[in-house]
Amino acid sequence: MEGRILRIEKISPNDGSGLRTVVFLKGCPLRCKWCSTPESQSGETELFYKQAKCIHCGRCIQVCPRHALSVSADRRAVVRDREKCIGCYKCVDACLTEATGLYGKTMTVDEVMHEIRKESLFYFFSGGGVTLSGGDVLLQADFAAEILRQCKEECMHTMAELDMYGDYENVAKILPYLDAYFADIKLMDPELHKRWTGRSNETILRNIRQAAEEYPDKSLHARAPIIPGVNDTLENIRATLEFCKQLPACMELEFLPYHRLGSATYDYLGRSYEFRDLEPLDKEAVTEKLQQLDLEGLPFAVRVSGIAHAVSQNKMKGYYRK
Repeated sequence: MEGRILRIEKISPNDGSGLRTVVFLKGCPLRCKWCSTPESQSGETELFYKQAKCIHCGRCIQVCPRHALSVSADRRAVVRDREKCIGCYKCVDACLTEATGLYGKTMTVDEVMHEIRKESLFYFFSGGGVTLSGGDVLLQADFAAEILRQCKEECMHTMAELDMYGDYENVAKILPYLDAYFADIKLMDPELHKRWTGRSNETILRNIRQAAEEYPDKSLHARAPIIPGVNDTLENIRATLEFCKQLPACMELEFLPYHRLGSATYDYLGRSYEFRDLEPLDKEAVTEKLQQLDLEGLPFAVRVSGIAHAVSQNKMKGYYRK
């Protein structure tokens, strides 16, 4: 069985407990305006060009069979005519400095498991494991489920980052092989959600509810990005808290302040970034906003990207693990 992989990160301290291998799958049905990983959106292999690494040797231009590459007017960059490009990738092979390369590759389950097993010693000594991320894991549900099934057969702790969009049957394929999972809650208002992500949130919220009810033994870690001018109102934050209170498996709600770490990737892909001039949001600003709300008595922990807040410390103990 094959799937499309964006990249595999080794010995990652993020995305779950302990040291983990994070497998990023390619392809996502959402188009969040603030997306920090635009290279994960398309399910296809994509060419990138990093101007800062280009030495202007002209090798890529010489090997292109369709003459799709040329030097820019200021002679500081290579310009690609995307209509002429046929995706032969000869330019990638010719590049001496990796200024031109590819996002995404096809891998089999066996190839992914081979990479995962290389780090298995770290999982067991650190309390870590394997996390599937994206893009959207659910777009490749069968492929993801087989990776997770094999991980569980080898006693590895498993997690996945899920946007929860689409048919619930894809969620049900994956959850039996998970110890815990992340679920993204971007906006509570369906119309605003559609405006900023390209899709309504009815299916997402319904799938989160059903998963929490049918799999109460799977630890649910909710994540909510906070984007200035998009979803940073007290009304939206309060609605997110209220929604999570209805989820029996919810162990934590983490708020993620907006950052611009992925903005350069839009340039590499030759794409515009609508939020380029939006100032990053610091943790303290989000923390101050949360302090205006009543967080006492919540059945789950609340934090802002690593800043713990005083709720349900009994659930913080053994974080992410059941």
